[in-house]
Amino acid sequence: MRVNLVILILISSLLQVSASSFGQKISYAKKGVTLREVFKEISIQTGYNVLYAPEKVKATQRINVDFKEKDLIVVLQTICADEQFVFTIDEKNVIIKPAEKSLFDKLSGLFAGIDVSGRVLDENNAPLVGAIVKVKGTTRAVLTDNKGEFTLKKVDDKAILVISFVGYETKEIKAAEASNSIKLLSSSDKLDEVQIVSTGYQDIPKERATGSFTTIDNKTINRSVSTNILDRLDGVTSGLLFTRGYSGEASNNPKISIHGRSTIFAGAEPLIVVNGFPYDGTIDQINPADVEDINILKDAAASSIWGSRSGNGVIVITTKSGHNNQKLKIEASSTLTITDKQDLYYPAQLSAAQFIDLEQYLFSQGLFTYNFSNPYNVVSAGVEIFNQRLNNKITSADSAAKIDALKSYDIRADLNRYMYRPRVQQQYQLNLSGGTENYRYYMSGGYNKNLESSVSAHNERLTLNLNNTYGLFNNRLELSGDVNIASIKTHTNTVPYTPYTPYDRLVDENGNSLAVVKDYRMSYVDTAGNGKLLDWHFRPLDELFPNQEAIVDQYRLKVGANFKIIAGLSMSTNYMSLNEYTNTETLSGVDSYAARNLINLYSSISGNNLNRVIPLGGLLSKSNNVLKSQSFRSQLNYHKIIANDHEITAILGYEGSDSRSNVAGQAYYGYDAETLTNANGTIDPLKLYPLYYGQGAGSINTAPSLTRGIDINQSYYINASYGYKGRYMVSGSARRDESNIFGVKTNQKGVPLWSTGLAWILDREKFYHLEWLPALKLRLTYGYNGNVDKTVSAYSTAAVSSPNSPNINGDIYAELVNPPNPSLRWERVKTWNLGFDFSFKHRIVTGNIDFYQKNAFDLIGNNPIAMQSGIFQFRGNGPSLQTKGIDVQLNSRNLTGALLWTSTFLFNFNTDRVTKYDVKQRSNAGILIYNGQNPLVGYPYNAIFSFPSAGLDAAGAPQGYLNGAVSKDYGKINSLLDPSQLIFHGSATPKYFGSLINTFNYKNFELTFNIIYKFDYYFRRVGVFTGSNYGSASGLNYNLTDYNQRWQKPGDELLTHIPALNYPGVAGLDQFFNYSEDLVEKGDHIRLQDFRLSYNLAKHNFNKLPFKSANVFFYGQNLGVLWRQNRFHIDPDLSSNSSPQPFSGSLGINLTL
Repeated sequence: MRVNLVILILISSLLQVSASSFGQKISYAKKGVTLREVFKEISIQTGYNVLYAPEKVKATQRINVDFKEKDLIVVLQTICADEQFVFTIDEKNVIIKPAEKSLFDKLSGLFAGIDVSGRVLDENNAPLVGAIVKVKGTTRAVLTDNKGEFTLKKVDDKAILVISFVGYETKEIKAAEASNSIKLLSSSDKLDEVQIVSTGYQDIPKERATGSFTTIDNKTINRSVSTNILDRLDGVTSGLLFTRGYSGEASNNPKISIHGRSTIFAGAEPLIVVNGFPYDGTIDQINPADVEDINILKDAAASSIWGSRSGNGVIVITTKSGHNNQKLKIEASSTLTITDKQDLYYPAQLSAAQFIDLEQYLFSQGLFTYNFSNPYNVVSAGVEIFNQRLNNKITSADSAAKIDALKSYDIRADLNRYMYRPRVQQQYQLNLSGGTENYRYYMSGGYNKNLESSVSAHNERLTLNLNNTYGLFNNRLELSGDVNIASIKTHTNTVPYTPYTPYDRLVDENGNSLAVVKDYRMSYVDTAGNGKLLDWHFRPLDELFPNQEAIVDQYRLKVGANFKIIAGLSMSTNYMSLNEYTNTETLSGVDSYAARNLINLYSSISGNNLNRVIPLGGLLSKSNNVLKSQSFRSQLNYHKIIANDHEITAILGYEGSDSRSNVAGQAYYGYDAETLTNANGTIDPLKLYPLYYGQGAGSINTAPSLTRGIDINQSYYINASYGYKGRYMVSGSARRDESNIFGVKTNQKGVPLWSTGLAWILDREKFYHLEWLPALKLRLTYGYNGNVDKTVSAYSTAAVSSPNSPNINGDIYAELVNPPNPSLRWERVKTWNLGFDFSFKHRIVTGNIDFYQKNAFDLIGNNPIAMQSGIFQFRGNGPSLQTKGIDVQLNSRNLTGALLWTSTFLFNFNTDRVTKYDVKQRSNAGILIYNGQNPLVGYPYNAIFSFPSAGLDAAGAPQGYLNGAVSKDYGKINSLLDPSQLIFHGSATPKYFGSLINTFNYKNFELTFNIIYKFDYYFRRVGVFTGSNYGSASGLNYNLTDYNQRWQKPGDELLTHIPALNYPGVAGLDQFFNYSEDLVEKGDHIRLQDFRLSYNLAKHNFNKLPFKSANVFFYGQNLGVLWRQNRFHIDPDLSSNSSPQPFSGSLGINLTL
């Protein structure tokens, strides 16, 4: 027993020494410092004695060091590897001595070898900086650089490389078989202690962070190939939901949401930050190839430093930069993406025969009677034939022959052949980076060229970036400058063509372009003007040319300076300027339908005289949008470690921003592209001109339009954190924002926002002994974020009527939109978050769990007001909303042999509830149709309600319930105000969502695929078969999904819920059936989002390669839905009755030269 106790004490002592040395952190940066000074600094910061023999170790030798929060072991490995020393640790002593060359080491230099290069990564594909790559049996070794890369020259091809890194299993590989990517597996059960997260204001080691952060590294960003940087985040990070397709009756649903909903009418999108400043420009101007990493700030402690713009979360984008002491590095990449044509046969559509049968029935019921009351009202070819037969203008045989011909056509075949094509995207990128001791740089050029799926649309993007950083006065002063230029040129066709019938034809049997029905009856345009007017026919294929060009030019400039005042204290000042110019020109030549139609419409004929209000010529519409944004920030930064136990970090700063926009527009009539002249001077914009067909009049607006916006903000902020013994962390932030849009009452000009957070690394406590869970960190945060609705002003706002819509006196008038509101203020969001970061034994599973709740109040919404004011409601502060949820991310190592298999599982739960809203709906139908405008308290903002259905009666009419009894009194059912008589299904926003990413590595191959899921949500199928769904006499709807399932004969009511075809319909039936429970479906589904197969080539494996390394890949996206719960095989991510996103395949290569 005594022997066992002694052994246990000895083992504990050894573990204590090991843990102590591994836990010591060193921060020290200096150029030209002697080894003696470095050793002294190590002793001061760690308490270890550094011992060496002066005659063997030249302590006066000068070196450059730059360590920030590095372990003692890492610092010693770095210094000794550079200076050919070795070290040992004996209790509190570090012993330094010269390394002795082995016999093999001395002989190996006599023989030529191969050059070996590669990249050392962890199991999550993050680079390991400072890993030691050593030739076994020699003293030859190098450290990996800040990208995990290394190069060893003239290595024997039979040599063995030993790759090691603190906390990871040592790996041995043959030099001749070394691949470009070498993965080390963690030997430590502890959490990652060196990952850095960026808030946009400061970089923080994730170990010290109390807030909820998620970092998307460069490899994950480049996993997909989208040219939009935000699209690359879909399905790869927790807490982030992408919304596509149906989103309920609400009109303010963001494409991206972080931790659910925080507002009703204000901006619901997260704040985008690029290189430390909010980004106001077009997101497509950011080239994903220039992005290094992205951090998602989700709770108050992480994001409240951004104040009144952080209520919806923050996405912090950091672009690439060069590195000191880095040789010139050249990277090139090219990607070709081909996307299939749209599947025009996927959306439900009546066949030509079915549609003509429908037309014939409605014609017999008198739907089109009014259309024939004048010669110009539009009717289809089929209805024209029915009318001609009714009036005995054609025989029954002729009518049947013409109808049979129409029934044989399908417009989708012509659309597929003439108007759509596979989409082709080309991406090219060239990067150059490097640096010296005092200078680093990064420059890049990117070019994209896209042929869109419409044959008349194409676009291209050019991006240029230059990033320079200079160090002066031994790097005490650092100056930086970034210049970013981006230009997008888009060509599109603005002539809308939606087939009027499913039997429209674009070409005849000889391939000649055909006219189709558009705005007027075909028989009318055939003869209108008796040849004096311009040709009034609309031929879609003659209009396919791109008639609109939009050019978006963006210039971003950022300059900064950072000065180290004293040890631990620095001051930084940064300025950012963004100028974006959007110029759009839409030119319709004199031969275009748009010009011919408008000229004819305002023409008149008197005898043989033709008078044109709009002279012969084209139409030119120009729009110029100028955005100029400036931001300035000055900040003090403090970081100090005191007695190894106390760590203090703080920032204090001021920032201001000024964003101004001008939108100018002008339309030119009678435009001549050769002489650049127009006829606007001959047109009176205030006059009403009679229309050619004699019914009504209209104005022609030649006046220029101008809209201006000014957004000025300033803020004062402080953020500080304190750490004790590397186990306990406390953080706090405070910020006051002021804005020009809240300027009526002085006490409403500014809003104070703050947060506080705690973190506790439990596994570092002496009492912690969970072997199965050796790493555990607890986080708790609480604070306030803000949000702003820039569409609402504290001043009175009004809308001026159009000259086409005067009042009863014929005067133009203004209508009050919102009354003055001197108490208008920011929205605020109170948030708490409880999080756990953990690692199971041997890091088989690592991950984090976050529980959160957000209470948003003072939200902008509709509020009641006394009717004496002339309006019954106004837009201002008042409503409240609560959101709660759970985020889970689990990373697992499933196989670790020759085949490496890792997985990342994301699980999210989120639900919201409106807790206050004073404006009430006036009927159950209002709750169903307009719930997004005035949501019902106690339910989700995106709630889906429906009328309960009692099925069909014996005549095929839908039945509902009124006060518990079966009823067909649709008017009363719709007008009743009693939410208890409605069915609440759930939210149109998924309550549960996430993804599963699996990655397989074998030798130089890597295969990864992503499966995403969304559960517990609903959508409303777009109407099926009641009167209004037919369309109207001016255009019938042929996208009737349930035509064949309609009630047709007695007994069908037992088999279907689709009403009988009836015209004229019963008042209120359409509204009742369209919002009945029969059209509500579950949105739950699982989708195979994408996959990527890649192969790495390295020069040391293929000596004849003209580059250092290459990565060749194939990427597939939009692979389809694996499972869905709804009854009709509908893809819930699609808009109503639309085509799914077609499959796209990408082939690409990334080169390092």
